[in-house]
Amino acid sequence: MVDSTSSIAFFEVEEGDWKELFPQSILQSEPSMEHLGDLPKILSSIQYKRGVLAYEDWDQLVPDSYVTEIDKFVQKIKNQPENKVYLCSYKIDDLLSPNVKILKTSFYILGTKHGLVILFQEINTNISFPTQYAFEDWIIIKPTKIKPIYKPELWIKNKDSISLYKEKNESKTLVYGNVIVYKDFNLLPNPPLYRYPKEEDDLPKDLEQWKTVPEKLKVLEEMRKNKLITDEEYQKKKTELLKEF
Repeated sequence: MVDSTSSIAFFEVEEGDWKELFPQSILQSEPSMEHLGDLPKILSSIQYKRGVLAYEDWDQLVPDSYVTEIDKFVQKIKNQPENKVYLCSYKIDDLLSPNVKILKTSFYILGTKHGLVILFQEINTNISFPTQYAFEDWIIIKPTKIKPIYKPELWIKNKDSISLYKEKNESKTLVYGNVIVYKDFNLLPNPPLYRYPKEEDDLPKDLEQWKTVPEKLKVLEEMRKNKLITDEEYQKKKTELLKEF
């Protein structure tokens, strides 16, 4: 750990670790800290869907207060001579259970000669603790190699040289829905990809409803089973969804 507050932490990642996480084609880029100062601008542009059942209800993924903390960290390290990869983790306390439940987001920051790559390991992951948690409890992360066709609901608001990552091999196109590329035109897809998945956007309105409502009902049922919503909330939302047919 190289820096932290009570709600956000920054780590330096060993080369042997981060090279196991990123897509192989990204690892061919020449590392550099040159564009690290643009990180806060990129993070401010990333939107996420507030909930599976929210239609076009989007929020900024990294709250402004954390963007400010990340900017302070960037100013400390951006001029260092050695090129390194960093991990940032932050938590947001649950309003109803602030001492035992959090939403956690973690992402890796890789600087390249021509831009930046941001790889999200966790995106608003809901974590509950049996008792009141300590700082050491929530910063624990289990690095996992990123796979293509990973589908968080992300949307890039600022379309200035920013895209979700997409690569092509001989047989197919691979989309990484939790990897964002900035400025590095060796990695930026053409055309850029600002949202994934996006299948519903091209469907006629009536077909879109028939495609998504059953999926939302399944998710709603899972939320009720897992006691994330009450029976009353379940019935109310179910009635709203059925009216869409």
